[in-house]
Amino acid sequence: MLTIAPLKEIFRKYDFRPLKRLGENYLIDPNIKDKIIAEASLSPQDIVLEIGPGLGALTTDIARSGAGVFAVEKDKKAFSILDRMIAEEFPNLKLIQGDILEFDLQSISVSKKIKVIGNLPYYITTPIIEYLIRNRGRISYAVIMVQKEFANRLLAGPGTEDYGSLSCFVAYYSKITHIHAVSRTSFYPEPDVDSSLIRLDLLDVPSVVVKDEGLLFKVIRGSFNQRRKSIINSLSRENVLNMPKEALSGLLTGLKIDPRIRPEMLGLSEFAKIADSL
Repeated sequence: MLTIAPLKEIFRKYDFRPLKRLGENYLIDPNIKDKIIAEASLSPQDIVLEIGPGLGALTTDIARSGAGVFAVEKDKKAFSILDRMIAEEFPNLKLIQGDILEFDLQSISVSKKIKVIGNLPYYITTPIIEYLIRNRGRISYAVIMVQKEFANRLLAGPGTEDYGSLSCFVAYYSKITHIHAVSRTSFYPEPDVDSSLIRLDLLDVPSVVVKDEGLLFKVIRGSFNQRRKSIINSLSRENVLNMPKEALSGLLTGLKIDPRIRPEMLGLSEFAKIADSL
């Protein structure tokens, strides 16, 4: 992989300057690279989508596995440099210049589910997570690097400060695992924050059974929009359920949920019970 000296040489040779607005911080730590490749568990039978290959810190190792690789890079200049450096070396690698959020996974015409690898740009991490979940029928799992604070929100459980609607959304559609903490010194240029390597296993069926997904997430969002209030005060508001407090109190009590409890103390299954009872 590219460590800091050869990376700087590429910057000099091609007059390349990483774009902060695109979150371009390149991995230079071979130990973290090895952890990513090991966790992805690649074989020649696999199909891989790499999000943001940049200058190829992971791309060459992914391609050396023999897997079919589709690498989507938004930065036109980074794409051009990577294309010149490695495209001809790997016939199993297809470099694509474009925005991952606009990439149609249906264009990868294989029946097997896809593995996703990427060092996600921090400024669009949430939209990319939503993209992965939206395409969960085509994806087996994703091994991705995200900002540490964002990972904490994804991994959080009830009763913790980081727990919120995003935690519930991801837990509904996937199983999330923390793989490794990643220091900001593992990147060049060095970002302002540390990162976490995580794995998302997309579920064939959601983690809880619910009658109406839309209503479930309306309940969850409405609850966490006023997370410091009691669950009854959060949900009874006009723009959420618009229910009389007396009726809502009876409903919650019947579900063995204390109406005075804060939303952050409720798990996904309890939110599902509330939604199903409406």
